[in-house]
Amino acid sequence: MKIIQNLWFFCSIGLILSIMVHNPKSQGMIGQNQVFNGTRSAEETLDKITWVLIGSFFTLTVYISTFSKFD
Repeated sequence: MKIIQNLWFFCSIGLILSIMVHNPKSQGMIGQNQVFNGTRSAEETLDKITWVLIGSFFTLTVYISTFSKFD
């Protein structure tokens, strides 16, 4: 259970960092007229990483809350 809690902790730190790295001036789906394709690609990769971390965080939260009763 300690390994899962550590994984949850690092996932939460990674999620906080990935959200903080996002460009606040990007327009999301509306502002797709960016000049440089590399910026859009980096933003899409960061979006994917953020969504994976969100899914992992919530899955681990449910797992920890469910099975912590049995310890």
